[in-house]
Amino acid sequence: MNCNNCNARLSCGCQKKTASDGKSCCANCLSLYENGLKKNKPVSPATNTANKNIWGSDRFTANK
Repeated sequence: MNCNNCNARLSCGCQKKTASDGKSCCANCLSLYENGLKKNKPVSPATNTANKNIWGSDRFTANK
């Protein structure tokens, strides 16, 4: 088995670590690999806040 980050051979159990995505990495590369996952994480879409208070207490007086 090889590291998914540096492709080093994982021969010993103490070298093998499991990343948050379930892939195997060596102990030396785990933090770098996790940082790469965080950078590539998709950003949630922005919500439309233009009509945020449409159902607020002033909903009937907003168009005066």
